[in-house]
Amino acid sequence: HLLRVVPVIGILTDKKAFKPTPNAAEVDEVFDAPLEMFIKDKNRTEEEREWMGEKYLLHFFEYETEKEKRKYIIWGLTAGVLIRAASLVYQQPPAFLEQNPKFKFPKIVDRNTVM
Repeated sequence: HLLRVVPVIGILTDKKAFKPTPNAAEVDEVFDAPLEMFIKDKNRTEEEREWMGEKYLLHFFEYETEKEKRKYIIWGLTAGVLIRAASLVYQQPPAFLEQNPKFKFPKIVDRNTVM
């Protein structure tokens, strides 16, 4: 897909003042989850996948909110970004194997690039 994702992480000083307006085509719902859960092996499953000849692990984290008892599955690219963020914030690697793919990208990418 050759997409580039730039996560933006910030600190909310007034959580009640934060009024997110997510793109409905990309985001189903906004909710809070503890960042630390993304470096723990608890409530995590994985699937081995292959793309462009490279094997990698796709991570799935199950999370249930405390108040509403709503259940969510955080997976794929979102889980990968949160694993990396948690590793940086807590200054430790996750308690499980990440196994990210080592994609081979062309040096020049434009609309005529064929993979």
